[in-house]
Amino acid sequence: NGQANLIHGRNILPELSGIVDSISISLDAENEEKYKEICRPALDGAYEALLSFIKMAKDYIPHVEVSVVEHPLVDVERCRKIAEELGVRFRLRRLNVVG
Repeated sequence: NGQANLIHGRNILPELSGIVDSISISLDAENEEKYKEICRPALDGAYEALLSFIKMAKDYIPHVEVSVVEHPLVDVERCRKIAEELGVRFRLRRLNVVG
């Protein structure tokens, strides 16, 4: 969960180092406003915590990617750019398509 550090109140990524070699984190939206609308996070600061987690994950996990579900509310290209800016891979998921 990209909010793991926020949920636990500490950086949990060192605990994953050497154990987890790949992680996919759901970015879900290109900004906090849309993230709140789509995901309805329970904790304040969830979107910023998510971005921070993604950025830090690269230091502990060899393969980090973010994913976004193709949705009319989401600016997929802006999300792709965020992934690029964070230095991680990007994967587009299709709504209601499994696999």
